[in-house]
Amino acid sequence: MTNFNISRFGRTLRWSAMMTKKEILTNAAAMTFAFAVPFVIHALSSRNRLEALVAQSLHDVTALNLGIYIIICMIGGCWLFNNMNTKEQRITFKMLPATDLEKFVVRAIYVTVVWWVMAFAAFCLADLFRMLVCLVSGTEIVGSAVPDFLGMLFYDDNHTVNINGESEIFSFVAVVAAANAWVFWVHSLYVLGGAFFRRRQFVLTTLVHFVIGLVFMPIVISGVYKIDGDSLRESYDAAMWSVTAVFTLLGLLDWWLSYKIFRRMQVINNKWINL
Repeated sequence: MTNFNISRFGRTLRWSAMMTKKEILTNAAAMTFAFAVPFVIHALSSRNRLEALVAQSLHDVTALNLGIYIIICMIGGCWLFNNMNTKEQRITFKMLPATDLEKFVVRAIYVTVVWWVMAFAAFCLADLFRMLVCLVSGTEIVGSAVPDFLGMLFYDDNHTVNINGESEIFSFVAVVAAANAWVFWVHSLYVLGGAFFRRRQFVLTTLVHFVIGLVFMPIVISGVYKIDGDSLRESYDAAMWSVTAVFTLLGLLDWWLSYKIFRRMQVINNKWINL
């Protein structure tokens, strides 16, 4: 059997889509609720206010929901092997007529592409619900929050930071690359946690992130304070690209380790870790 066959992969992908329909609907409902709560608070608190103020409030709550969206996307990796919680599920999935690589890629697509599209669809539904609440409560609808949400997601016009009282324009591309690499690493660590831990993947992986932050954040902060403003301005772009490279490599390592763990998973015993 070849390691990867596109026809066999397609059949496995369709099977996985059919088996996860209920889970997708459940998670999408939970995401919609998470986005709808800030929207409803905005709608109810904006009654009898000027349209300009309502529009600004909607912009602010959209930014809040963007943060919720990014968090949802990052933690989605913990659902990598959510279809293997029971002995029957493990036997069914591991015994599929497909290679480990094909099965792993199917689940990887689920916790990336499917998860992110699902979260965006949930945001759109929550926005529709907001407009309905505004219509019922007599609040200015202003318009859909989706264009504003997409504008924030793919572009940010705040390119400046303040150092020693001076506004410095740094390389926007370097900053965005570093931020995206960090998000990629955070998501990959949740993927690794989803493969490594058999139970409570989200809680345990979040604790790992917390410990890593406690260990390394003081080191980073102390290093920044030791650099004067002129040196920071000169080395800022290089530092951002270095951060991008480090987080990208760490993220790729996490994905590779996740695949290795999946290949060694036991169907019957389901040990906590089987290296």
